[in-house]
Amino acid sequence: MAHRTLGDPGMKAWAIAGLVIFATGVLSGCGPSKPERVLSQPPAPAQTGAPLPFIQVDRPVDLAKFNADPCSLLTKDQAAAVVADPPNDIRANVRNGPPDFGCSWTNAGGALISALKPIDGPKTLTALSVDGLKKDGELDPWTETSIAGLPAVVYHVFRHMDECSVSVQVTQDQMLTFDIQGTDLPGSYWNNDRCGGLAKMAEYVIGNLRQS
Repeated sequence: MAHRTLGDPGMKAWAIAGLVIFATGVLSGCGPSKPERVLSQPPAPAQTGAPLPFIQVDRPVDLAKFNADPCSLLTKDQAAAVVADPPNDIRANVRNGPPDFGCSWTNAGGALISALKPIDGPKTLTALSVDGLKKDGELDPWTETSIAGLPAVVYHVFRHMDECSVSVQVTQDQMLTFDIQGTDLPGSYWNNDRCGGLAKMAEYVIGNLRQS
């Protein structure tokens, strides 16, 4: 029986093929790994409560930190919880109105998720409740609730059910509005409960403002 040597053309072809397969395996094993989620489980829903009168603001929120740097009001884990997990591709941009001031977060071209302080138009829940859009039914369905012990309303501008807004009365003369614009939510825990995601965002932001 003849034995092949490395000088044999057939043996060379076999050796080269083996090296290619080996190199391919090494490269695929050493390639960039997919980013992992930072949360071990989905976030708990926001703790909403019974509706409160719009003027009942027992614990006003200091907005100094919001005014100074609104995009700092979500930690990495909180951004993962309400925007996208993993949060590696989240981008935050300041929105400096009019009609509002705040920050918008987005993930790889997905929907915009924002925390805003209205500066033009209704600034309070009372004003919003008598606004022309509300009178014309363009904010329906309209649900009154409370978040972090503050009066809040969940509504849908122009009745767009794929979008949502949550406004919270944080001082006697100012509300904050959290909203989502767009339909794509890659990596979001709230694809089936967009308003729930905004309520959670409001809970985080208000909690962080109270700790500042």
